[in-house]
Amino acid sequence: MTHKKKNKGQENEDTSSSETERPYGNFYYKDVAELTGAGGWTVLFNEKKSFLDPQARKILETPEDYRPSLRTALDFYSDEYKARAAEAFMACSMGTPFNATVKMLRYNKQEFWAKAVGRPIYGENNEIVGIQGVFQDIDEEKLKELSLETSVKVIESQNSRLFNFAHIVSHNLRSHASNLSLTLDLLKSIDDATEEEELKSSLYQISESLNETINHLNEIVTAQAQSLDDRRLLNFDHVLQSTLSSISRMIEDTQTEIYSDFSEVPEIRYIPSYMESIFLNLITNAIKYRHPDRSPVIDICSYYEDERVCLMVKDNGLGIDLEKHGNDLFNMYQTFHTGKESVGIGLFITKNQIETLQGSIHVESKVDEGTTFKITF
Repeated sequence: MTHKKKNKGQENEDTSSSETERPYGNFYYKDVAELTGAGGWTVLFNEKKSFLDPQARKILETPEDYRPSLRTALDFYSDEYKARAAEAFMACSMGTPFNATVKMLRYNKQEFWAKAVGRPIYGENNEIVGIQGVFQDIDEEKLKELSLETSVKVIESQNSRLFNFAHIVSHNLRSHASNLSLTLDLLKSIDDATEEEELKSSLYQISESLNETINHLNEIVTAQAQSLDDRRLLNFDHVLQSTLSSISRMIEDTQTEIYSDFSEVPEIRYIPSYMESIFLNLITNAIKYRHPDRSPVIDICSYYEDERVCLMVKDNGLGIDLEKHGNDLFNMYQTFHTGKESVGIGLFITKNQIETLQGSIHVESKVDEGTTFKITF
């Protein structure tokens, strides 16, 4: 049996060749890459060449004849992450590895979340000759994480408002009960007929206030207890017309003009009572807080923004000083204008209803110019 001994140069050459071929030809590498959904990339400075391995091409959905280059590398990152990616690549070319979660783009410009790592490639003289890295498609996991974070924030926000609501209602109920008890005690010891009539009148007022508080409590409980299974396909215009019919007298008396455009998004799956409540509260608020020098004009429209359905309700009323009242706008029993028939319950309920279905409501307003509510469903 003969045995040939390799010389040192031949051994290094074979080893180098083996290491070069292994990542793209080794079964285990391909298997791990597919299992983890991770793709590799390499940039060589001296050769001015860029490489994507098969799994990277699969993730990015590049055509078979696509040739990667450093010049087009940033095309695979969303606009909001391009600058960060460029900084990371530059730092890596100077010797600093990176590890980040970024939003990337496939070849067809579809966005996805990715976990990306990169490190410098060193040459024989310890100089940096390129950079290489791996990125992993984590879109499903990241979207679940973001959804969970949003849900947690919504729950915290709702719990905070509901705690505030419970505190206010319990305070009001105690106050009504105390006034009722005190008035009844006074009635027992009053002989004067005039004073007796005044106390009886007070009893009626206390009773009305108590009934109003209980009604508010019932509205909140009803809104929170609504089943999410009650969602149906709703036509925006049909719901609006039904709402306007219920407040037609209010609209006529104030000469309110209402314009609507639902051509971009005519329908949505939603809970009917929630949508009616949203329209009713925002429209009646716009009328109640109208400017004394002009008739109310309300514009309502639906549209898409970032693939989500949005609803805008804009008025030309008194407006709200958001710097002063912005943090309290959706709290219970908060009113910001004097002399108006409002108790501050509508926006509290509206925000809770919207957030219960994973939506959000934002407001823009200028004093004496008007207010715009934007709902993202």
